[in-house]
Amino acid sequence: KTSVSVIALLAGLSTSPAWAQGASPGTETVVVTGSRVISNIANSPTPLTTLSSADLAQMTPTSVADALIKMPVFSGSSFPRQAYQNLTILNLRNFGANRTLVLMDGHRVTPSLQDGTVGIETLPMTLMTRTDVVTGGASAVYGSDAVTGVVNFILDKAFTGVKVDANGGISTYGDGVSFKIDLAAGTSLFGGRGHVEVAVSSRKRDMVYDNARPYGWQPWVQTGQGTTANPYVDTEFAQRPT
Repeated sequence: KTSVSVIALLAGLSTSPAWAQGASPGTETVVVTGSRVISNIANSPTPLTTLSSADLAQMTPTSVADALIKMPVFSGSSFPRQAYQNLTILNLRNFGANRTLVLMDGHRVTPSLQDGTVGIETLPMTLMTRTDVVTGGASAVYGSDAVTGVVNFILDKAFTGVKVDANGGISTYGDGVSFKIDLAAGTSLFGGRGHVEVAVSSRKRDMVYDNARPYGWQPWVQTGQGTTANPYVDTEFAQRPT
């Protein structure tokens, strides 16, 4: 509603001469072509996907990050065990993570890495109530870092009580140990005139090395003459000439 009011005010200021309220004969309607306030998903000007916390938990109970990267539009996202400091970096349609804007309650989030990307593990996912994903280009509304879309995490700002989420696991080979503990609490203050919330999270994922898996340590080298009769092929236990 705020964006609608601002645009309507600017439209009135640009009209000359000034007219009294309801007396302007030149302006019949005001059409807002870009707004961050979505009241109806079906009427959204850009493609929008909304996932509640219950939907994400049903997809993957372990974490919100693991559930999001299972969506086809996030197929190019980076997993925590890659070289991103144990963070999940969202990448819409594999166009580059720095072209996907991450918001929390409609506000920009401080980047986690030097390239301007945000690791969603740094956000209070325990208090998240839903996730809105704009799967179309939204740079006209949000800026150049929203070329491929926007991911907006909506928090439950009226949460009261205590919530604990803990899980862990280990691989079949006895390595890759992981655990996660999330704690959230909220309470009302001053007879309902105020509200405070806090969220704490701790997680750990051990590295899994190639030589810890069958055939993981064996070198594969492309060999061959590069001709039609003898193209390059992958050869096991081969070495490149020095």
